[in-house]
Amino acid sequence: MKEVAKGDVWLTNLPGGEGHEQKGRKYAAVLRDIKQMNMAVVVPLTSKPKTENYPYTHLFMPSKENGLWDETFAMVFQIVSLDKSGLLQKAGKLDAKDIAAIDSILKDMLKL
Repeated sequence: MKEVAKGDVWLTNLPGGEGHEQKGRKYAAVLRDIKQMNMAVVVPLTSKPKTENYPYTHLFMPSKENGLWDETFAMVFQIVSLDKSGLLQKAGKLDAKDIAAIDSILKDMLKL
């Protein structure tokens, strides 16, 4: 089983989606490891600038720690559960500030 933790950034293989759903090889941030089911809850990431106009997104800068090369948006509104076989390669880890921002957006989006 793959070891994953909240805030990890992974290259993933997201299953085929409909319409605007993300699919294919994308980076994603882990929100939760569901060990009992060998699954992880992830938020897809993108570097496409038009994403800044979407609700429930968070922009973070590339760093050696997170393993990303461009300014990147967390698309919190695209949250998905993924079998860990879809986690291909760990790229890095988000810092605590970015994890907290994603948590805050998720709470607002889901009205928790």
